[in-house]
Amino acid sequence: MTNTFCPFIRETCKGNECMMFRDEECLLVSFLKAVREGAPTPEEGMPQIQEGIGRGGLFAREEEEAPDWIKDKTPEELAVEIFEFAKKEKREGLDYVSASSQFWESKGINEFLMPSEVQSKMRRASFLARRQAVQEEKDELPSLIGKCVDWARTHDMNKVALQDVEAFLSEKDLHILRETMRALYSRANVKLKSDE
Repeated sequence: MTNTFCPFIRETCKGNECMMFRDEECLLVSFLKAVREGAPTPEEGMPQIQEGIGRGGLFAREEEEAPDWIKDKTPEELAVEIFEFAKKEKREGLDYVSASSQFWESKGINEFLMPSEVQSKMRRASFLARRQAVQEEKDELPSLIGKCVDWARTHDMNKVALQDVEAFLSEKDLHILRETMRALYSRANVKLKSDE
């Protein structure tokens, strides 16, 4: 492969130094040869592959069978499980998006490898759980605003910046969604201004 132009890195092939080089062969070249020659169909013994376009271009994936417990549950039932998991993880400082991803990982599920209908159910469940988290925080917001305003006054502030709100939350060891933080910031400033 030496002195060969590589279309992937757009320079001379690096051989064994390249991340695309395995078992004395370039994976990119092997892939292109297989495409040109025609890869075997699933009936010919090759695992089922779905192709698509990603940020990096063409990719392929081997689809896994979805577990029965996902198939048997509605997105609403899965959302309850995700929400409870996310609440527990949030106490440990993990943001909601990461907690949702970790929920699936803790169950041994890789969303990318699931059939499309299961992926859709998983995304819907994650969306519903996030919406529930937003509603819960919205209900707690008036109390949180009062605490933030009291905190600001003890620090002789008549206005808070987003960094001040982050400091308040950190000091109180509170973890909230980004949109709740922005609402807290704006409404705390309104209250501080109206109390002058």
